Amino acid sequence: MVLLVGTAALAQPQGAKRWRRVERSVSVSAGTSESVQRLRLAPHVVTTVLFDSDVVLEAAAPEAVRGLFTRLELETDHLVLKPAVAIPEKGVPPLVERFADGAAPVRLVLELTTEADEVDAVVEVRRQPASVEQLEAELVALRGQCAALEARLAAARRTVPQEGLAAAILSGAIKHRNVVWKWVDIRAADQRLRALKLDAYRSGEWMAVALELENPRGEEVWVPGLARLTRLDANGRHTGEVHEAPVLMAEARLKPGQSTRAVVEWRTRVDESSAPWALEVLDAGGRLSLRWSRVEL
Repeated sequence: MVLLVGTAALAQPQGAKRWRRVERSVSVSAGTSESVQRLRLAPHVVTTVLFDSDVVLEAAAPEAVRGLFTRLELETDHLVLKPAVAIPEKGVPPLVERFADGAAPVRLVLELTTEADEVDAVVEVRRQPASVEQLEAELVALRGQCAALEARLAAARRTVPQEGLAAAILSGAIKHRNVVWKWVDIRAADQRLRALKLDAYRSGEWMAVALELENPRGEEVWVPGLARLTRLDANGRHTGEVHEAPVLMAEARLKPGQSTRAVVEWRTRVDESSAPWALEVLDAGGRLSLRWSRVEL
């Protein structure tokens, strides 16, 4: 396509079309990281872009762009272009210059075009200095970004144990108070599972129950869901206070004929140490698997 257009342009007598050559200055704001400017070019006309500081071409000009020019030269502080043909309306990538000092705007994007009568002979690019307000706003934004990165870095460096006593201590589940253990000698109303054992633990405001579960042979694979704890009054009536917590197991699922240990933990008030609860264990689909009508923890 470039060869065809070039042939059509060269078939005309050179200089047959007279372009009105324009010299202009462009001011780009320091309040933005990137500025976009249209650069008007014409066949066989030299266009020079002058910069007030050193620039580098961010990426090498694609071969499709270089094929449109007889001259395309970028020096430290100026750019020289001489097209061989008119710039196509579509499909021409811009030329991106990056200012070497790193000050805003960091980049200048030149969109190449050809207009009917006018051509930019000389374009002087000047960057406006940033105001005090702009610098203060940029400083506040950078400080916020640094604070966020420091928080992420601290989190990445921090190693939190996922098991054992260390995790319980770091989470606050175990404090200077003794851990209270209680064996609950109440059989569950069996649904899909068998509860072989239930132990209750308390440390401060943290409470937990440890369950020994068995999935009988012939049943489906059991996937843990939630445990629902409903607080009861002294007469066994629901008080309306309900806690839901995930059922935690080392395995992702419990196969028929297998047994495992599961844990449910939740946070409660310190004065609820002797409160009775109704305890229900649900599977991942929300179906009831085990139920204790009254458990005093």
